[in-house]
Amino acid sequence: MGLMSAGITMKVIAAQAGVTQATVSMSLANHPRISAATKKRIQELARKLGYQPNPYVATLMRVRRQGRELTHKPVLALVGAFNSVDGWKKHAALTIQHLRSGAIERATLRGYRPEEFWLHRDGMSNERFSEMLRARGIQGVLISPLADGAALPALNWEYFSAVSLSVPQPALTVTTVCNDHYFSSLQTARECHRRGYRRIGLVLRQMHQLRFQGRWQAGTLIAPEMFPGIELTQPLYVEDLNDEVAIFRWLKKEKPDVLISPAGEGLLELLTRRGWRVPHDIGVASLACTRRGHPCSGVYQNGQLIGATAVDTLISLVERYERGLPAQATTLMIEGLWNEGKSLRSLR
Repeated sequence: MGLMSAGITMKVIAAQAGVTQATVSMSLANHPRISAATKKRIQELARKLGYQPNPYVATLMRVRRQGRELTHKPVLALVGAFNSVDGWKKHAALTIQHLRSGAIERATLRGYRPEEFWLHRDGMSNERFSEMLRARGIQGVLISPLADGAALPALNWEYFSAVSLSVPQPALTVTTVCNDHYFSSLQTARECHRRGYRRIGLVLRQMHQLRFQGRWQAGTLIAPEMFPGIELTQPLYVEDLNDEVAIFRWLKKEKPDVLISPAGEGLLELLTRRGWRVPHDIGVASLACTRRGHPCSGVYQNGQLIGATAVDTLISLVERYERGLPAQATTLMIEGLWNEGKSLRSLR
């Protein structure tokens, strides 16, 4: 569904009228700075083209002009795509929880009302779910990361402006905001190299490898070409990152001097519990530190910022009246921040 399917935009009117979008906006609002002749010409052109003003924008602008507080705020739907109604709010990964809280905070700050919905509520189909949101007048939807193994959502996209917090999906051209997973792993490999580590061991869940389409692995694969002396062990892919038997069997065989994993914090606890001295015996770096200042060294993705940026992106689509899936997907990736921690040795 193209962008024009939902209606004519001010940009189109401005192009046909030979004026700026600001002039179109003020003309449609009967602004006194615009001459009566210009207002009449542009308003007639807008009617001829079938222009329909965005009710979200109209509400916000009307309240701003009147200097009143916005009591009936337009709603943005935060759609949880996990297996339970509170799966997003109580997700085991704090970064995913932070995506939600960052989105809620930014939507509220921008004058919108974030309202949470569960995609699988009452076992309803995606089509029924779409009709429910439409009946409530909701025009903007933010979709959480997907549950493990979940199918892609199949909403009636033409009803909405939509942004997803998952990694880009080749089969779905929805606008996406996420961490730059490739940059995170490359940044981590660089920091390990700077500290003298040379034999990198990557530990991933098999589901992570598939979900992120090899992005975490890709950063380490290029590392030997960029950082002299780096060697890669055979990566460890497990179904469960708590599989101690598989992890220690792999450690004995591959003998890495540093571990890189999105579960770095858990591996740090596991190694310490089993008597390993980190970083004296082995280094550990996380691809998803839960907070700045955590003892585990690695990348802090900053889920709060990612969620907030996703809402900013969604609001821009809503206010431009861009509904439906675009013909070409857009992805905005947020670089992580390095967390120094204490699980890597100091620079030589």
